[in-house]
Amino acid sequence: MRFRVAMLLASIMLAAFGSAGLLSAQVRQVGDLTTREILALDRTKTVVVLQGGMLEEHGPYLPAYTDGILSARLTQEVAAGIARERAGWTVLVFPPIATGASGSNEIGRQYVFPGTYALRPSTLRAAFVDLATELGEQGFRWVLVVHVHGSPLHIGALDDAGDFFHETYGGTMVNLWGLLPVLGGWGGAMTNMTAAEKAADGLSLHAGMDEHSLMLYLRPDLVAKDYRQAPSVSGANYAAAFAVAAQPGWPGYLGAPHLATAAFGERIWRAFSGAALTTSLEILDGKNPATYPRYLTYLKTLPQYRAWIDSTNARDSLAGDRLAAWLARRGR
Repeated sequence: MRFRVAMLLASIMLAAFGSAGLLSAQVRQVGDLTTREILALDRTKTVVVLQGGMLEEHGPYLPAYTDGILSARLTQEVAAGIARERAGWTVLVFPPIATGASGSNEIGRQYVFPGTYALRPSTLRAAFVDLATELGEQGFRWVLVVHVHGSPLHIGALDDAGDFFHETYGGTMVNLWGLLPVLGGWGGAMTNMTAAEKAADGLSLHAGMDEHSLMLYLRPDLVAKDYRQAPSVSGANYAAAFAVAAQPGWPGYLGAPHLATAAFGERIWRAFSGAALTTSLEILDGKNPATYPRYLTYLKTLPQYRAWIDSTNARDSLAGDRLAAWLARRGR
């Protein structure tokens, strides 16, 4: 009897370890592969994951790489989920592209802020279009961009790269954060906030109760211990929130960090990561990404965001002109 029980336990453990090994075999890091191994990948059943990592201030209590930490964890969970749900597929994960465009400090037109180190939107667009070109020329058909950062022209740059890939190579490249069903997972989990929490947190446009809760769940070691003493800094509507972020001495967040809890963070994360995986699987099953409503389309309906877009485009153009003039003086 003991022998049969021991054999049963051994078989269960072997099956568990075997399935884990299979899962890890389906998720590959492109930097670990040789030319021969990359050439051997079945392009029809390989999904490339480009993960981002924006360096952006998140106030006194969260690390500047918060968006990068969220992007890395989401990449892991989406990759593992695809490998689990789609036998025979390979998930090809790229190293983090640790930069993005337009920090949220621009909400109040504070373009220089400790912790934010951003590219121009046109530079970000060019970088991802270049990657899309490399992937398209090599025959890859499926690309997911996992870049958790919410400024409008950052999202627009990644959306443009995906549209370029589709129209040029006929494949599918999707900026997951740019799709409302994915963000809906995050936002939907916040509907359980109490009336008092909603009043204190306001619109929570950046580094509020939600992001502090997420980090308390995912990386509590990186949350400053005194976040419980953080005053509420918020606005009840977009106009009020943007005005608050423009004030001298603004601490770099909009919301109520002191209300954050790891339990709330777990609720948001499970809903958000679940929505990202569900949407990814739908796309891999053939759903047209153009049928999903885009986040940028919604943001452009808001006067405050349209003004932000215009001011950032103007700065982008001026920076481009300055670089062109400098290169001309150098004879380049």
